[in-house]
Amino acid sequence: MASFWSALFGWLRPRARRSSDAPPSPRVVALLSEMEARGRPCLRLEPDESRASRLGGMPEMVQDWPRYAGRPLSLVAQLDLVEMRQAGGPDWLPDSGRLLFFYELEHSGWGFEPSDAGCAVVRFETTAGPPVPPPADLPMNFQIEAYPVAFVADRTPLSDERLGIDWQTVSQDDQADLEAAHDARTLDSPVHRVGGYPQNIQGDTMELQCQLVTSGIDVGKAWPRKISAEQESGAADWCLLLQIDTDPAAGLSWGDTGMLYFWVREQDARAGDFSRIWAILQCF
Repeated sequence: MASFWSALFGWLRPRARRSSDAPPSPRVVALLSEMEARGRPCLRLEPDESRASRLGGMPEMVQDWPRYAGRPLSLVAQLDLVEMRQAGGPDWLPDSGRLLFFYELEHSGWGFEPSDAGCAVVRFETTAGPPVPPPADLPMNFQIEAYPVAFVADRTPLSDERLGIDWQTVSQDDQADLEAAHDARTLDSPVHRVGGYPQNIQGDTMELQCQLVTSGIDVGKAWPRKISAEQESGAADWCLLLQIDTDPAAGLSWGDTGMLYFWVREQDARAGDFSRIWAILQCF
């Protein structure tokens, strides 16, 4: 029994809010067990000078530099798919080549409006290409210096929001234990990752947001009162392609210490088609 508790609650920090020192209730154990069981594998991005993958820098590409409303986008990351696969990356991504992630820093689209399409671009490059210097009209403050990274296998548990807990039926002690568990498993910034669940800031429904906005619905004005079964089912197709945190060491900042999330439909990624990705920016 001791090893069970150690494995399940090794990351559960003691919290003074609990009214007693009793062990977590069977309900808390069941909820946390389900969150872990329904978790998803992911890859964390950690600094490593020896790797080809990196945040920022100059893209190695043969395609034209992407633009939005006439302005050049900034290279956010270039990820080597061989390195990713060697680290146990998602099987829905190609096993070779590289992905280049661009974002238009001046516009900083939040991903609420269909008109945000094009302010984020992902390029899939399969042939060798030289490092391409940024266009002359890309301001220096929108150019991100190269920051090499390696991939580290990890796992993201299901969030309480996704689990759909009815908090009105949860006691204060159980709420304290669940909140402590949430705080303990929330990694300190920066948290860059590929795959898994996002470490959200403003709401854990980004897959549905991607589905609605790419269907032509402006969710920035108002969230639709009725969502069709087709739209809701289509949301399950979206996968977290890349989460990029605010990271002063890498020269990255998204609003007020926010995060930038790139999403892709799984079927598109398996086909090597990244022309319909969607990006969402969240911040505090």
